[in-house]
Amino acid sequence: MMFIQGDRVDSIASKRSAAERFINLRQQKKVKEFLVKLRGYKRPDFNRMILDLCRLKWTHEKISFVLPVSSASTVSEWARGGTPNFENGEALIELWRAETGIERIPREGEWQTYKYEIGQLELL
Repeated sequence: MMFIQGDRVDSIASKRSAAERFINLRQQKKVKEFLVKLRGYKRPDFNRMILDLCRLKWTHEKISFVLPVSSASTVSEWARGGTPNFENGEALIELWRAETGIERIPREGEWQTYKYEIGQLELL
């Protein structure tokens, strides 16, 4: 079995065993499954987490002091839609979980489908 690539004949592909070609097909299938799962991924809603912490009397300054970030302007940027790097994002998620007691993190696009109460909202 010979494969033609442009003006050359690929004789290496024909020397591969059927098991090697099958492994390649399995890897391609895994990649395709991963890409399908990736389409449904929604990133964490950091803006909502910061709003929840603000409702619990956390200021941007307090959040930036607890997290490994330089200043409150970094947290303000996240509140306006910026994306923290992985380590700062994980630290913010852990702070949010510790303060709210909720395990499931909010995702973008779930504003009306996933509701919970934070702080003293039930008093209003």
